[in-house]
Amino acid sequence: MRGLRAVLVFAALLARCGTAGAAEAELILGQTMPYSGPASALSAVGKVQSRYFQMINDRGGINGHKIRLISLDDGYSPPKAVEQTRRLIENDEAVAIFGSMGTAQNAAVQKYLNGRKIPQLFVFAASERFADPKASPYTIAGMTLFSTEAMIYAKLVAERTPGSRVAVLYQNDDYGREYLRSFKAELARLDPAAKIVAASPYEVTSPTVDSQVVSLASSNANVFLNASTGKFTSQAIRKAGELGWRAQQFLPIGSNFVATILKPAGLENAKGAISATPTKSVGDPEWANDPAYLEWLEFMKRYYPEGDTEDQLNFTGWNVAVLMTKVLEACGDDLSRQNIMRRATALKNVELPGLIPGITVNTRPDDYRLITALRPQRFDGERWVPMLQIMTPQ
Repeated sequence: MRGLRAVLVFAALLARCGTAGAAEAELILGQTMPYSGPASALSAVGKVQSRYFQMINDRGGINGHKIRLISLDDGYSPPKAVEQTRRLIENDEAVAIFGSMGTAQNAAVQKYLNGRKIPQLFVFAASERFADPKASPYTIAGMTLFSTEAMIYAKLVAERTPGSRVAVLYQNDDYGREYLRSFKAELARLDPAAKIVAASPYEVTSPTVDSQVVSLASSNANVFLNASTGKFTSQAIRKAGELGWRAQQFLPIGSNFVATILKPAGLENAKGAISATPTKSVGDPEWANDPAYLEWLEFMKRYYPEGDTEDQLNFTGWNVAVLMTKVLEACGDDLSRQNIMRRATALKNVELPGLIPGITVNTRPDDYRLITALRPQRFDGERWVPMLQIMTPQ
């Protein structure tokens, strides 16, 4: 009996060691996405990234570690984002939060994560609060900052149409207010003769922005900064077209997608709009033979065949997942939270397959701005056509 008991104890120890080894070989990343709620279309990012890490694991993982991305629904609700993020850290033991969606949602968990020294990496939000190493050393935005983009549009307005009368539609939250504030300050600096003659906010719970656009059009502005998102951008473009308001329109990076934003608005109504981007555009002939773009198409075909290859979010989500992979690869065998953060804040001229050639990712311990250069482009009624070379706000 003593011999049998010894064998059983030894077997149990072997099993426990095997389980521990498997757990150590797995790296857990967590994120929250709006799989339900008013912004559910944005959850495409989480879906494509889950498939991407499935591909990475099929190839053997990263430095011998399998990567498990746990992506939970927050319904685009900040309180739900807090609940789900706490679950990811305290129950699932995620080493980092990666790519969570939304300004308000990421802001709601920012203090909690920084207080526990947990990396909050490459979030899908572009407020300056996510690129402030002094206030939040464990948080990095995964997008071009609102302020960077708005300042570039102000520079274009000042250079091309000095003395403009500008009307602004903006979302009544941190995103919209920060966008308007940055644009207004830079325009005043570059062209004191230009004026913002009208600015109308809208709520994300509103059914339509038609009344706001009617009001803005009555200002006779010759520039229309359409700092809206999703369906509201489509509505605003369409209504401006119906009113015959032909002001020079500017569209944010996240609101210039041809398939999901411009087509519902009516392509003719969007003709002449100006935007700027650091990334290649899906479906654009410019990238038809680009090896990196073809790599993405092959990935979609094999790992996400039901995914829409005309949806820019699927391309952007994949590109940011590639960046996360590069950070983890640079960590070597040290996948501690401290080393992950150390590598994420020391990126130098990192090229990503989805970025326009000449635009790279850079971070420093004292500068968390991921991308500071964009390429302006104009919509010709069918596609975005490059206007100028790469620009920076400076």
